[in-house]
Amino acid sequence: MFPKKHRYSFKGVLPKQVFNSQSFSLRFGKNEDGLKVAVVVSKRVDKRATVRNRIKRKVLDIIGKKINKNEGLTLVFYMKNRAVESLNLEKEIETVMETIENRA
Repeated sequence: MFPKKHRYSFKGVLPKQVFNSQSFSLRFGKNEDGLKVAVVVSKRVDKRATVRNRIKRKVLDIIGKKINKNEGLTLVFYMKNRAVESLNLEKEIETVMETIENRA
């Protein structure tokens, strides 16, 4: 799990830029505070909390390995139903992060 200083708080305004993938939708933007990340998995994805928490842990683990924590990005992942059975979630997140670095 990310430390509290790297977690995104939904009290502010959501990032405006959106990227859609098969397994998730991602809202992203720049900030000055360093990396801020949130993963949202609704009950529509799966009713069981253990499955939803496993998806969150998996995504946060991948992001922790692939992204520099000092980088000024805000990332809010909204997971879709396909994320439960997705075998290539790590590769999908990597390709999205490469395109975001070029866009943002």
